[in-house]
Amino acid sequence: MKEMNIQFHKTRPQNPFDDGAKARLHRMGLLRIDGSVDEATLDALSRAYSGLLFDDLCDTCQNSCEITEILRRLYEAAEQAEPRQKFLLLCLQYDALSQPLPNPIWWISGDSELAGDFAKRFICHLKKLSDAMEVTEP
Repeated sequence: MKEMNIQFHKTRPQNPFDDGAKARLHRMGLLRIDGSVDEATLDALSRAYSGLLFDDLCDTCQNSCEITEILRRLYEAAEQAEPRQKFLLLCLQYDALSQPLPNPIWWISGDSELAGDFAKRFICHLKKLSDAMEVTEP
């Protein structure tokens, strides 16, 4: 049987602000055909990635006090921030951990409304996780 060697060539840079970004967000299940946000998918995605970020913080930090301080600063900044700024605050958390921004979050960045809604949900889920950690701490 002859081996097939399929090569994919990038014909355009991956840009969350280009004309195809909305279609990509639709294929990801984040936007409906009419352009409205699929709330359930966005909530699930924000929950999953906030949980992963929380675990990454736990793996990186020396103790729970350090995690609490990092998250306290994030929450305080987020309270004063506009929705788009909240999203940028999340991006800074990945930078602080020297981690690349996950692809789904990268693609969300191209839609201001979606990015703000995602950030709001992400921070809400992150807060629930940090509150639960504080309750279980001795």
